Amino acid sequence: MERYEIEAFLAVAEELHFGRAAGRLRVSTGRISQTIKAIERRFGAPLFERTSRRVALTPIGRQLYEDLAPGLRQVQLALDRAASSGRGTDGILDVGFVGAAAVCPLIMDTIKEFRAEHPGAEVRFREVQHTDGLEGWRSEEYDMVLISRPVSEPDLVTGPTLVSEQRMLALPRTHPLAAKTALSQEDLAEITLLRMPGTIPASVRDDRTPARTPSGRPIAHGPIAYTFQELLALIGAGEGAFVVGARTAHFYLRPDISYLPIDDALPIEWGFVWRVSRETARVRAFNDTALRVSKIADDR
Repeated sequence: MERYEIEAFLAVAEELHFGRAAGRLRVSTGRISQTIKAIERRFGAPLFERTSRRVALTPIGRQLYEDLAPGLRQVQLALDRAASSGRGTDGILDVGFVGAAAVCPLIMDTIKEFRAEHPGAEVRFREVQHTDGLEGWRSEEYDMVLISRPVSEPDLVTGPTLVSEQRMLALPRTHPLAAKTALSQEDLAEITLLRMPGTIPASVRDDRTPARTPSGRPIAHGPIAYTFQELLALIGAGEGAFVVGARTAHFYLRPDISYLPIDDALPIEWGFVWRVSRETARVRAFNDTALRVSKIADDR
């Protein structure tokens, strides 16, 4: 049976009147009558007893109604839930973020604002380790993740930039370059850059650990740091340096590490990414709130 046939049968079975059933479905009485007759011919038995004064279910019709009605209600419930998830903001939103120092304040301010605007939404958040890489960002555990750019993957939606910060070099305090007040990208040829694990997209690895300076001078690469704390420990031990944002210099002050601005480099940008298949009204609304909150922060 087609869905319109099921709906026609159930309407007549519940109204026990062809005219009221037609009005309920907003079709003509003749259309309802023809549909029921077609179903009865298919089954080879009448589903309704019809007289000039009443309509009643036959035993076969009663059994069909009892079997079909719960199923259609379940289908409608499933459709309503899907529509609510896709178009509404109520429900659970799982938000991940990479780089607590740079983005945690933005996350917290956005959650506060979002909860006030959408009281039916529940936001759950936690830090994602950068070693989780793309698979972690695509994980079913998160609806969206706030990460640094650039990221360009066909199955990920890249939202607008929310945070932009000065690009700096974290290097051992004992290194000769640490005596400077600022660096250029050409200075990177004089130091070893620590590497990120292979789980990180190549676009991000190339941005933070370039192979050459703008003029073509080679840049040495050192060991891989699998966590941010490991990264800081390696820098403090003199194993190499790493490109970070200005907020890192503010939140992770250490006596063995110097942070110097790279004056001629583009800033490090942050924004949300989410899987195309997980885009909902909640995701879009949270991203819009974050964009508004970030602009307010920039204006202060």
